[in-house]
Amino acid sequence: NPLYSCLLQYDSPHPLLPLSLPHTQITFQAESTSFFIKTMSEGKPVEWTVGLRNYATGKYLTQEAFGLALNVNGPSLKKKQIFTLVPGSAAGTINIRTHLGKFLYGLVDGTFKGDADAPNADTDFTIVPAADGTIGLVSRHGFYAHGVEENLRCFTKEQPADGKWVVVLAMHPQINILNANRKRWVHLVGNELVCNEDVPWGEDALITLVFFDEIKEGRYGFMASNGKFLQNSGKLVDKADKSCQFLLGFHDNQVSLRDETGKYLSCVGATGVLQVNKDKVTKDELFQISDSEPQFTIQDNRGRFTSIRSGNLKADQADVTDLERFQMEIDAAGKVSFKTSKAKYWLLGGDGNIEATAANKDAAGTKFGVEYHGKVCKLIGSNGKYVAVKSNGGYAATGNGSEAEASFTMKIINRPELVLRGQFGFVGLKGPSGRVECNRAAADVFTLKCDGGDYSISKDGKFWTVDADGVAATSANAVTFHLEFVARSKFLIKHAESGKYIEGEQNGGFRAIGTNANINTLWEY
Repeated sequence: NPLYSCLLQYDSPHPLLPLSLPHTQITFQAESTSFFIKTMSEGKPVEWTVGLRNYATGKYLTQEAFGLALNVNGPSLKKKQIFTLVPGSAAGTINIRTHLGKFLYGLVDGTFKGDADAPNADTDFTIVPAADGTIGLVSRHGFYAHGVEENLRCFTKEQPADGKWVVVLAMHPQINILNANRKRWVHLVGNELVCNEDVPWGEDALITLVFFDEIKEGRYGFMASNGKFLQNSGKLVDKADKSCQFLLGFHDNQVSLRDETGKYLSCVGATGVLQVNKDKVTKDELFQISDSEPQFTIQDNRGRFTSIRSGNLKADQADVTDLERFQMEIDAAGKVSFKTSKAKYWLLGGDGNIEATAANKDAAGTKFGVEYHGKVCKLIGSNGKYVAVKSNGGYAATGNGSEAEASFTMKIINRPELVLRGQFGFVGLKGPSGRVECNRAAADVFTLKCDGGDYSISKDGKFWTVDADGVAATSANAVTFHLEFVARSKFLIKHAESGKYIEGEQNGGFRAIGTNANINTLWEY
């Protein structure tokens, strides 16, 4: 069955499997055993960071810094267990790059190592998928990569038990979901997930993909923005059980989710309620997963919400609908484009006035700078002038930043549940102590709240607090932090009292000692 042969069954130690497939096609072809990765929009090759877990032992393929040695000893997916898949030199092949920038290779004599400085013919591998969801890695000489502990070889034509690998995509689990048939996005309405939203706008469209690590074969579930889990019946419940667990299958750039009875999640009825319906996959049962971009409300110094309700960009509303929510898209240079719920971008005109009329964010005048000043921020137009609100509520980039009307309060509205990751792993609690660490293999889900630009972060009713040893989720009272959104999908966390940024350390330390943006103070959200 060609469709079933494309089914990938993921197994991971992560309670929350970080997974996201934005605008990406990943195709396994059983007939030609070829593996393709390409972007849907441009057809250009993209790179995937993954872990390779040995199905026989449950351990991860690992590269040590000392001697660039390979082993299969990794108990969880961390930096040394991360590999990047890139297109190989031959059609249908891949190269596997290690976290140290080296490449795996297999020689004709069975050698399997990871110390190649650059791709060559021997670094080409073919991925061979199996119906149980595992894969085989076959060298250009036709041998399977396999082994346990330090004993790794690539010298057998038949796939051995220790030559079966589970691909784990180590990406962020907070996503948006599009149904392939309806071309509508899933969001929370009442106590149901329904598929009828034209654009994924607001906190109701945020879905957290949850991995149930107690199931050996690998099962996933959806957690809505209210913290409840989706059952196969379509109900949302406080605690996940077997009816909330689904096998994740891949079909080109789309996924399916199958429950324990063999039925697939679908969108049912006029409103498209998410529940199981059929025992086969059609377009109704296929979904596309994409990153959940950050969205904000923006208030001026008088507390009025910025809006496009009147047809123009103005700070003139007292309540919030989708028309008062804006998506922040940050480019590699740190410049920001603001997108409306009508899929238009803010545009700075030659007279300094700003309207939400640009069809895309590549047009001149769509990039803005953001300066953070505690609970408020200032916006800078591409003309170098500060943005301020005029007497009629309109926006104009004509000031020098000293005006009261140039101060804004931005509140992120689609992260009521927060998952954080740094360069050493996920952020989570260390047992009953409540200490927060940043080198966890599994993520904890925190609650994020904002009050006038002041943020608090908590877990099970206990708030983050800062002391000499770092951060602990032990306070009965909210402690103020400020968030600075300075890179795509990453922010800085500033402890308001000390003025220091939260900085991560390799040993798990999570302390308010940072003074600037760097790899250790940026947190993926």
